[in-house]
Amino acid sequence: MNDTLRYQWKKLSLVETHTQTPDGLHHVHHVIRHPGAAVILPLSEDGNILLLKQFRPAINHWIIEAPAGTLEAKEPPLEAAKRELEEEAGYVATRWHFLGIAHPVPGFCDEVQYFYIAQALTPTQTQLDDDEFIAPYWVSPSQLQALVANGQITDTKTCAIILRALFNGLIPTMGV
Repeated sequence: MNDTLRYQWKKLSLVETHTQTPDGLHHVHHVIRHPGAAVILPLSEDGNILLLKQFRPAINHWIIEAPAGTLEAKEPPLEAAKRELEEEAGYVATRWHFLGIAHPVPGFCDEVQYFYIAQALTPTQTQLDDDEFIAPYWVSPSQLQALVANGQITDTKTCAIILRALFNGLIPTMGV
């Protein structure tokens, strides 16, 4: 792929790329290159789920979401998941289950999100960045399902990992 860098910000790059489409034609596209992210759904021994209430400056609003974060250079996704769970949620886990990947915005970004269930949780200290405002938010499976059903969880990565966990039998359905 021939990329021409148009803008760089932190770990994100806006590039102009030349693509051959399935019909054989060549097109110029603008793509955001993203190093990937780990998304974690922490489950307690009593079946509750740890989410975060986080202020997101891009939308100037607090949202409810799963712990997640961007991969560092050459960082394996599971290591990023472990790091982010501790930094953002203040927990370490000894049991991890990989739930696959998602492409959150494939129309303009190459980000891959790696989904993990974290279990056997032990509390530790959060390590928030200066511009992060995060509060832990424990919910039961029925509360979780209600939050999704009534639109209180609007974050797509969180909806996707919850759906994946439900379909894999890792959290119970409540018949909503």
